[in-house]
Amino acid sequence: MRHITLIPWHVDFMPAVTELLIERGDLRNTIVLFPHNRPRRHVKALLADHPALPRPMFMPHMTSIADFVTGLHRTLASTPPIHANQLDLVETLRAVVNDLRTTEGSLLSQLPKLDHEQFLPWGMRLVKLMDDLMRQEIEPDDLGYMEGEVSAYAAGLLEQLSAIHAEYTTRLMAKGWTTSGLDARFITENPDRILDAVQGKHIIAAGFYALSGAEDTFFKRLWEADILHPIIHGDPALALRETPHWAAAEHSAWLTRWHTTAIIPSDFDTAATTPKIHFCEGYDRHSQLAGLTDDMDAAATLDETAVILPDEGALLPVLHGLPDVEPNISMGYPLERTSLARLVETLLTLQENRREDGRYYWKDLIALIRHPYLRLLGPEEKPLRRIFHLWESTMRQGEKYLDPMEWEPPYGDETLSDVDKKIAEPLRLEILNHCLTDFEPVESLADLGDALAGLAALLHSHGERLWHTYLMDAECLFRLTNSVIPQLKSAEASTIPFSRTTRHAFLRRMISLERVSFEPDPLAGLQVLGVLETRLLHFKRLYILDAVEERLPGTNPYDPLLPDPLRKLLGLPDSRERDNVSGYNFYRLLMGADEAVIYYQSGIQPGLLDSKSVRSRFVEQLLWEQEKKNKHLVETGDDLIKAVTFPTSSIPGAPAAIPVTDTIHDALVEKLCSKGLSPSRLDQYMTCPKRFFYSYLSNMRPLDTVNEDGDRSEFGSMIHEVLKEFFTPYMNVLTELSKLDPTPLIAEFDNVFNSHDLFSRLPLDTRMALKKTGRFRLTEFLTSQRTATLLGLEKSLSTTVELDGLTIPLAGQIDRIEQREEDIVILDYKTGQGHLPKKKMWEDMELWDRIQTFGPNVVDVSLLPDMTTAIRSVQMPAYLHLYAQCERQTPHDAGLIMLASDGKEQLLFGPKWTEEEREESVNEQIPALIHTLIRHMLLATHFTPNPGTACTWCDFKGPCGK
Repeated sequence: MRHITLIPWHVDFMPAVTELLIERGDLRNTIVLFPHNRPRRHVKALLADHPALPRPMFMPHMTSIADFVTGLHRTLASTPPIHANQLDLVETLRAVVNDLRTTEGSLLSQLPKLDHEQFLPWGMRLVKLMDDLMRQEIEPDDLGYMEGEVSAYAAGLLEQLSAIHAEYTTRLMAKGWTTSGLDARFITENPDRILDAVQGKHIIAAGFYALSGAEDTFFKRLWEADILHPIIHGDPALALRETPHWAAAEHSAWLTRWHTTAIIPSDFDTAATTPKIHFCEGYDRHSQLAGLTDDMDAAATLDETAVILPDEGALLPVLHGLPDVEPNISMGYPLERTSLARLVETLLTLQENRREDGRYYWKDLIALIRHPYLRLLGPEEKPLRRIFHLWESTMRQGEKYLDPMEWEPPYGDETLSDVDKKIAEPLRLEILNHCLTDFEPVESLADLGDALAGLAALLHSHGERLWHTYLMDAECLFRLTNSVIPQLKSAEASTIPFSRTTRHAFLRRMISLERVSFEPDPLAGLQVLGVLETRLLHFKRLYILDAVEERLPGTNPYDPLLPDPLRKLLGLPDSRERDNVSGYNFYRLLMGADEAVIYYQSGIQPGLLDSKSVRSRFVEQLLWEQEKKNKHLVETGDDLIKAVTFPTSSIPGAPAAIPVTDTIHDALVEKLCSKGLSPSRLDQYMTCPKRFFYSYLSNMRPLDTVNEDGDRSEFGSMIHEVLKEFFTPYMNVLTELSKLDPTPLIAEFDNVFNSHDLFSRLPLDTRMALKKTGRFRLTEFLTSQRTATLLGLEKSLSTTVELDGLTIPLAGQIDRIEQREEDIVILDYKTGQGHLPKKKMWEDMELWDRIQTFGPNVVDVSLLPDMTTAIRSVQMPAYLHLYAQCERQTPHDAGLIMLASDGKEQLLFGPKWTEEEREESVNEQIPALIHTLIRHMLLATHFTPNPGTACTWCDFKGPCGK
């Protein structure tokens, strides 16, 4: 009776297969089939180094089942088939579905016809479903009445699934195209030709677990013809007639289907060993990596050690955290997560946001020139880095949309003195040509492929040294050049004009399907692998990260075409088989190890829609087995489960203050005496000393950036300019301002606004809204003005403050000074928010006593916050002080004109104040207030922050930590 050879899963499978092959002697007619290609390298190396192997001799033909089946189809078909392009398959299905829409009474006939872009996601899922059906040897039935289970369009497709499958297959075969599913279908439909082709061969099927329907049929026929012999790696209980582990379910089903048994060769009938398993619980990925680093540092050796990553996204963080040992990476990494994909995405976004006049969005251009690939191109001195840095600063001060071809680097500037224009400028223009110009006229997929080919050629020719250093990036560029671009250019629909959104949707989908493959070299040492890459491999020590339910066994994303519960209706494998495969890979790997550490994220799952990770069911089972063995519950902190914790400190309630060192104090004194202060600076210190430090003392400057909605300060400056021009003819003349004709004022506003740089930078809707609002507000403002004689417009005043032996300049610019009868009134225009001190502040004797007595010997830590609350703004009081000192005359009042609302004025004192009260405030209280604020600066030990609503618009909230 024929049997299946079983290698116990605690035995290293690769050396075992090697020994079985050598026992066969002459291997020239032997074919070894593996589930995938990686084991072939291991067996080849073991055969080459085996001392019992005679030399010279022919090696066996070793390949993956997929390559073997594809080769048979290509060899035995009357006309060698062409492997179909993914995009062509989608377009074929779109044509099939559109033809079937004419079926009277069908759901599809009642739904709108989808264009190329709308059909793309459905087409991709249909392609996969068609291949799944063919690999499982299933002729699908129609699934009717699915409207309540899936969307209307999916229900329409499932309703005619049989017809779609038949017509799709017919059209592919008529064109001479094939897919992996059609390859599998060919070998099951042509058994006699297959048997003839492999007569005289000995085929070993090594390491298979869950066979597809086509594989099962194919293998069984060869097995019954005594051509194929399976060797599986699994639970020895299958051969010992004992109850096998649940993860061996697919092997058990295989033996049952074939009515056979498994036999362990005597050389490998060794007693099973139990690995020593420990667990490490962390609260996030970083804590798991910290635990991994500690465990690896404590290991005596890292030979025959593997770090297993169920989540491929953890690859780069893990590589940064590994000990100083060169690891061998063996896994696939998604191309869409790489820097190259980010560059391609930037180029697509540039075109999507490009205006009809050809200008590009400024943020997209900055994203382009910031990409590390482009900044590193050219000679080793990297001349483009300084050019791009200078260009970025220019763009941040420019318009929202701009033409990149209009800007020329100032090579004569000191910052570019070391840059060779003859080398840098042609390279810069070539980058703009390949990254921008080549993508502008694209209309078809072939055009898009040509543009990408130009980009790849640019990176190849000017970045050759980079690819020898950054091997991962080099592999990504290889995948783009040898897979993505050929698919775009070779598709049947490649020359058909598509909309930009459709072209980009095709490209994004293709990039999302690509994986960059890393092969280990050498095969020994520390290995970093994905779970699938561990199949059939053996390691003495394992570190398994992210052992959470969403990774082990993992959850497939929801399929809107054929959800998991519906797969059984078609006879397709569902989540149970996927879980069996995942469990087999996990336990087979674990049973062969001497020791293992399993890391997972702790926590609970708050709700169905929350993504909080919980530890894998495989981990729960291992812990349950330990609990049964030890007869007590395992808790975190026991010897079995280590918890990763870090020292914690109290959470700061506000951003940290900046301590005033001797150097900072000396710089403050020097600047106060040389540059002085203004009313707005005094306001800034009172409201937030930390902001005052950044703005006044530090060399830090706000990052220049384009304000797409218009800069408030810039608009305010423009309004000030308009009002100055309008009122200048009425200087020194008593004028009834409210009776002036607003027409010249509106005309002046239109003229200044239309010629201002702000006008060209604003979007049309914002521009029109500002213009309409500005006209209305200025008209209202004019009607609210009083009869007065204008004495000054935008007048600059300066004086000095004598304080503690220092002479400190104080200067400011007053928007408007006017005389009403015998009284002087100072006014300040506000196009945004403005505040005056609270009225009751002037009578708060306790506060004024604290202000007047503050000094080096008085500790009053709450004085400044209390002043901020009561005074709110010191700007208008400081203007009164400036005028009184410069003109030797006490002004009557000061106020704000609120241009942002009704244009009316808000006065500091108001009509109820007596002349004596005004004199006292201007000549005694306000000077004391200014002296105290400056003295507070000089005596401060810290520049403290004052968090509040103003932080939202603060230029320094980043460095402040708010």
